[in-house]
Amino acid sequence: MKIAAPHLGNLFGYAAYRGVSESVLRNCLSYPQLDVYTLENSVSDTEFLNILMTFSKQTKDDYLGLHFGYFLNIKSLGFVNQLSLNANNLEQAVFILQNYLQSTFPIVRLLATINQENYVLKLESDIENKTLKRHVLDMTYCFIYRELQLIIPKDIEPILTLPNLEDSQYSIFLNTKIVTDNVHSFIFKKRILNIAINQKRVKEIEFLLPKFLQLLDKQNIELFSFSVQIRNVILNMCSPELPTFEQVAVHFPLSHRTIQRKLSEEGLSFRKITDDIKSELASYLVKDKLMKTQDIAAILGYSESSAYLHAAKKWKERTRAA
Repeated sequence: MKIAAPHLGNLFGYAAYRGVSESVLRNCLSYPQLDVYTLENSVSDTEFLNILMTFSKQTKDDYLGLHFGYFLNIKSLGFVNQLSLNANNLEQAVFILQNYLQSTFPIVRLLATINQENYVLKLESDIENKTLKRHVLDMTYCFIYRELQLIIPKDIEPILTLPNLEDSQYSIFLNTKIVTDNVHSFIFKKRILNIAINQKRVKEIEFLLPKFLQLLDKQNIELFSFSVQIRNVILNMCSPELPTFEQVAVHFPLSHRTIQRKLSEEGLSFRKITDDIKSELASYLVKDKLMKTQDIAAILGYSESSAYLHAAKKWKERTRAA
């Protein structure tokens, strides 16, 4: 089976944040100089899985698939735009996702079934190695869930099932209750098939995606200061809401205390970095009058518009003082 090279490019990009050398991973390729950012190029499933196994051994991360899948949020935002242009409802969006996996990442299949009460989406894979299979299914599951969240109405939540759930890692990252089952699946009430895609949410992404990409630095991550690495991970993980400290910290081979200390040495804190990002996003949205105040507040993580307005006032005062 052939896997589109950009899937490997995404993995290499993530490896830089995890302290894993790209050259070590490229040694698993039959042609190490391959351009992994061109859609026309591909690698074999064996090469991809060997690289993933090497990555897993280097990081000793039991949840590598989950963490990598969540890191792909910024990629997910771009793909959601494509879904919204070609689908009017969830069933059509799933059809597009199925074709996408079949043509670019065929080691995973997305199956859809309908019974009397439910519309069920299930992931399957024939990968023999149990650890690699879990990582691949986890990363795909996380990626798809982020997209589902963005295109379905907020008041409709699927039941999420995952096999052999032993702790709260999945609940922390997916930010919802997980049901233990023997498959990776999403279970919707059948009425979801009659509901249109959440165009308001899609419009928000359309406004925000260019700004997120502008804020992300394109240089070699190894040349960045630690605070810039933290900032870029935050931006990659936006969905479009900003991730928590705990969600960002797992991407670094450091304790929470060490991360805080390293940021402090640069005169910064996690909160200061997220406040700066929120300030830039708010200024962008307010300047072009792209959204209502209450919508901006929600995207930036404020439960009330008044809390957002209070923060915006502080940002303005700080800008004047600078």
